[in-house]
Amino acid sequence: MPKVALAYSGKLNTAICVHWLCHERGLKVVTLSIDLGQPKYLEPLGEKAIEMGAHSAHIADLREEFLQHYVLPSLRAGAKYQAGYYLGGALSRPLIISKLIDLAHEEGCDFVAHGCRGVGNDQIRLERSIRCVAPDLEILAPLQDLGLKSPAHEQEYARARGIVLEPTGNIRESLYNLDQTLWGVSIGLPPYYDLSTPPPDDTYVMTTKWIEAPERPTTIRIGFEAGIPFSLDGETLPPIRLVQTLNKIGGRYAIGRFDYVEDRIAGGKSRELYEAPAATLLYAAHTALEEIVLTKQMMNFKEMLSRKYAELVYEGWYFTDLRRALDAFFADASACMTGTITLSLGRGTLHVTGRESPYTLYRPSDDIPHHHDTARRVRPSDGTSRG
Repeated sequence: MPKVALAYSGKLNTAICVHWLCHERGLKVVTLSIDLGQPKYLEPLGEKAIEMGAHSAHIADLREEFLQHYVLPSLRAGAKYQAGYYLGGALSRPLIISKLIDLAHEEGCDFVAHGCRGVGNDQIRLERSIRCVAPDLEILAPLQDLGLKSPAHEQEYARARGIVLEPTGNIRESLYNLDQTLWGVSIGLPPYYDLSTPPPDDTYVMTTKWIEAPERPTTIRIGFEAGIPFSLDGETLPPIRLVQTLNKIGGRYAIGRFDYVEDRIAGGKSRELYEAPAATLLYAAHTALEEIVLTKQMMNFKEMLSRKYAELVYEGWYFTDLRRALDAFFADASACMTGTITLSLGRGTLHVTGRESPYTLYRPSDDIPHHHDTARRVRPSDGTSRG
């Protein structure tokens, strides 16, 4: 019997995929569910997949790999898509696909499958990544073959076939399309919230309302080595703890909300809501460190490449020679990006209040401007930095 590896989130769209692939296509289904920091216990997902007919269900905690090999290099690159997207969901897709392909090869699968409905950002990202990594595998898109173009169509299909999911208890998840990782959450509003309508008060899940944030400001110090953050207030923290802690701090102060219109991959514009407290704090600190460490020429050139890096990730071209070459450039350009940045957080506000680095180019006592050459500075040798 032919086998298919399915990226399985446990939501209704992928539950329909399991049912259709098993009972309509007659395939042996192997599911993969990945923990990237979403607030959901994944073990029941595997149990539900087996209950619906899957041959086997695999679950992987990839939070550490996600941060170390995808998120932090993107931060080092200063990559941000347009006005306010720190690429949390877009960065997760190549990781998901790489693990799905590994599973497909291990299990001897003939196909890989996803639960995207139509030609949107996610479908393009997933299918481009699959074709880059495993062009030999055929891609199945059950919801497209079924013509299910909306959540209402999915619900109608599920009711007719007795597909039932246990209630999550998360009212927001049932109202909005939430896609959450450690690096942030994207929130899909129903179409009746047009550009003239503000999001409802209960929309956001990681940040508090501005009015409920503490009145008294707080100060934090973030340490970097070779462009990679490694400490908070002088304490060295592993990436997961660092990001989780910053998410809590930033969220408590209502920092990291974005409501803007972005350009989609296939054309057209869409309203997007994002929350990214930790990313907002880290990017502010990273930029402040760049200002004192990098030369004018490097900053100007890096800005262009940062924008290109973000576009490659956003558009699904992560597994390309260009992205790998850009990562090599940013790693070299960040060799002297070591130092500590102090941030002051208030109600929905964020200010840089301190900058320190052994490689600073800032000389307040200089009476005559100098052209500082970064090549003259002692650069960290290979393998000594955390980056």
